[in-house]
Amino acid sequence: MNYLAHFLLSQQNEALIVGNFIADDVKGNQYRKYPESIQQGILMHREIDTFTDNHPTVSNSKNLIRKYQKKYTPVVIDIFYDYFLASNFNNYSNFELKKFSLETYSILNKNIDLLTPKTNYILHHMSKNNWLYNYASIEGIQRALTGLSRRTTFENNMQVAHHLLLEFENELKTDFEHFYPELKHHVRNI
Repeated sequence: MNYLAHFLLSQQNEALIVGNFIADDVKGNQYRKYPESIQQGILMHREIDTFTDNHPTVSNSKNLIRKYQKKYTPVVIDIFYDYFLASNFNNYSNFELKKFSLETYSILNKNIDLLTPKTNYILHHMSKNNWLYNYASIEGIQRALTGLSRRTTFENNMQVAHHLLLEFENELKTDFEHFYPELKHHVRNI
């Protein structure tokens, strides 16, 4: 799952939101240098990733696009799943997506002293271009994937992956609709 799902699964808990956001940039046991509440968010993020990476429904989604995206298949599927979450946000949240996005940026900016340099940089661009809100459109997904494509060190074709979203939309949406409730249930029990 990508940013939007991690934030939504944090259930408006500021520390969990911050921990979930910085988790990919906090390696190994480095999480222990953060306050306990932030540690919980980092560990939650790791658990979400582990559950997602090992789920058979997510594997099915990956298999649909693997020959086109190769090494970056998991990244692309994470973004596609955020598209399904964002474009049907009212089915998964009591908040309107735009309000949720703005409140999330506000929480992260309020806790900027806890962010890593990399996540601080990401937050600047994320909030400036309202990534979370724009995940609800194919154009927003295309921009996100193009940006990722430019930032990776290995050759890739993520900038055209949105065509796969259109081609396999029904199958991917079915997978997401099956998977997300299970993920949400899993997170409540950790």
